[in-house]
Amino acid sequence: MNVPDAAPGGAALPVRSLTFTALFAVAVFLGRLTILDGTSLSLVWPAAGVAAAWFCGTRNRWLDYLLLAAVTVVVNALTGAGPALLAGFVVTNLGQAQLFATLRRRWFSPGSGLGTRQLAALLGTAATACAVGTLGGTLTVAAAGGTPSWLGAAVWFTRNFAGILLVAPVVLRLEARVHVAWPRTRRGRVELVAAVATSCLAYAAVFWGPSGIPLSFLPLAATIWLALRFDTTIVVVTDLVVAAITVVGTFHGIGPFAGIQDDAARALVVQVHVGFVAALGMALAVGRDERAELLRRLSTATTQAQQAHAEAERSARFSDAVLASVGTGIVVADPGGRLLLFNDTARAWHGLDADDSLDPALHADNYHLYGPDGVTPLTPAQIPLLRTLAEGSVSGAEIVIARPGEGSVPVVCSGRTVTDEAGTVLGAVVAMHDLSEVRSREAQLASANAQLELHAGRVERLAEASRAVLVADDPRRAVCEAAIAVAGAHGAFLAQPDGTGRLVATAATGMPEDFRLDLDVRRDTSLTLSSYLFCEPLFVADVALHPQANARLAAVGGQVSGAWQPVVDADGGVVGVLCVVWRDRVARLDPTTAAVLTGLAAEAAHAFSRADLLSQLARAAEHDPLTGAVNRRRWDDLARTEIARATRSRTPLTFALIDLDHFKRYNDTRGHLAGDDLLRAFTAAAAGQLREVDTLARWGGEEFALLLPDCSAADAVAVVDRIRAAVPDGQTCTVGVCEWVPGLDARAVVEAADRALYAGKATRNTTVVGSAEPVVSAPKAFSL
Repeated sequence: MNVPDAAPGGAALPVRSLTFTALFAVAVFLGRLTILDGTSLSLVWPAAGVAAAWFCGTRNRWLDYLLLAAVTVVVNALTGAGPALLAGFVVTNLGQAQLFATLRRRWFSPGSGLGTRQLAALLGTAATACAVGTLGGTLTVAAAGGTPSWLGAAVWFTRNFAGILLVAPVVLRLEARVHVAWPRTRRGRVELVAAVATSCLAYAAVFWGPSGIPLSFLPLAATIWLALRFDTTIVVVTDLVVAAITVVGTFHGIGPFAGIQDDAARALVVQVHVGFVAALGMALAVGRDERAELLRRLSTATTQAQQAHAEAERSARFSDAVLASVGTGIVVADPGGRLLLFNDTARAWHGLDADDSLDPALHADNYHLYGPDGVTPLTPAQIPLLRTLAEGSVSGAEIVIARPGEGSVPVVCSGRTVTDEAGTVLGAVVAMHDLSEVRSREAQLASANAQLELHAGRVERLAEASRAVLVADDPRRAVCEAAIAVAGAHGAFLAQPDGTGRLVATAATGMPEDFRLDLDVRRDTSLTLSSYLFCEPLFVADVALHPQANARLAAVGGQVSGAWQPVVDADGGVVGVLCVVWRDRVARLDPTTAAVLTGLAAEAAHAFSRADLLSQLARAAEHDPLTGAVNRRRWDDLARTEIARATRSRTPLTFALIDLDHFKRYNDTRGHLAGDDLLRAFTAAAAGQLREVDTLARWGGEEFALLLPDCSAADAVAVVDRIRAAVPDGQTCTVGVCEWVPGLDARAVVEAADRALYAGKATRNTTVVGSAEPVVSAPKAFSL
């Protein structure tokens, strides 16, 4: 009966107050209907219970006071009560209800459940409130002209007490919506029906059975049965129904209590009976609930204890398993240093179990304990366990367990003492951690560092060698020198194809002066050729024993061991082989050296490509692109160089200018492409008539310049006449010749040769020798 006090979407309404007002009015009316003849006493007073429940949760106190007073006045007035009784009843009902509510808030704790103590508090609260109400009612009767009596006061007390005890719990439980534990099983539901049926039969026997037989005890059996087996709410409601039946039956003269002649005594007995039944039912139900709660708690505690015990056993087994399986050695000793426990790891390392009878001073000998060097036995003062007991804790103590005939186990020990709450030392625990893997990793790391340093050194040497190769004027020789440096070899040479099907040495370092390499790619057999043809790195520890070795080359170079590394260009083509020579036997070529040689060969390929490109660029910068003869700029440089050399050596030097006759007509009649072909053919033909030291340059158009060192004008005429005779395609040329005279520069000599050429153009196809006068320097003037 949890009734709200506000209407949804409208103004606030005292719904609870109005609901309890209606209930109170009905209860007062029912109570007034049971007034005994000739008295002002009601047989029952359920209004006391409704008012008590009402004021326990009142939210509008003064309104509730007013409503209760109004109902009391109206109903009592309608049932014949006078003004004095009306006033007294109002005060008495208000006081009793308010006192019950106040004491209940102080003495009763609903949140803790309805237990024995709570039931006692409820009974005490009801008794105190009813006692005060009885006093007020007695005074009210006296004020109205009645004669108070102890029996009347007792009836007043018991009816109000029974009303509160029977009605208030039911109303409060309904308002709080207390959960009713209905039987869940079919058997329980059948039992509930049987108990209710038994109760009904018992009351039928009491009120409609043979008269004169005292059967009022029968309902008690049903009440006890219900109280011991079913929910307290069911018991309280049942008690209320039983009380109603008892009162109604007695009021109509039926039942065991109807025979009592005195109205007050009959009312008192009926109220005592129903109050006793209600109290008994609630006491049994509460006792049962407390017993069930106690059993539940006991069961829970037992279950928790069993779980804790099982957990402790699991923890103990887990701890034993951890100690047995952990890779750390655990040693436990008492305060005197006597050994108490070894785990499996410590037992395996020592080869013995803990012996508590052994003198601690003998631990080192018995358990094979040595210093970090694995040789020096530990003294008692150095044993980590005894140090822990003496110092309180030990950390990082390294020792070696060296059992005879077994491998040594280096360990690091950490220990601490164990004390109780008072600080008394109970013993010591030492943990030993195996350092074997750590030492192995340290050794591996040291080896790796050494290898890394070696590798870094070789890489650095490779970097230096690569830089040297890239900036060297002769990258091929620089590659050979770098190979010797990075491989620790005695010599190296570079073999490359010469374009005619032969493999020749283009550079060599550390090789004898008579070393020559000239191999026919198709016919000869050699490790160098094998590496070149198959693009395959080779290493041979004993060159003389290898079937593909060239014995002559090995003998000339004094080669004992050798390595051959192909040099591959960016397009994947093999452009040579780098050969490394050791004159002492090398058993194996370590991977780092092999990798460095591979890197060096790659750098060599780049360097060769770069050098060839630079050579091509230099040649392009100094040669005529059409004919391949040196260009005008290069010729000027060579002319100055030859003049300087001729001046120093006092040797002759002759210049000549050559002009192809009728070249314009040749171009016009045959085309410019034919003219280009004629210029290229003439250049090749003229070069065939010259020495290696002579220089032919294209001067411009169809003109060429010729520089002839160590050659006089007379000798030059014979040379240029051969050139004139070699002009291809039936063409001719005219040549102007002028011998250099000391003191002249190249320009003066060329001008003289040009004048001679111009003179020869008159007849064409001729050679004209010109002359140039030396430059005479003016005398220098001196002043004092």
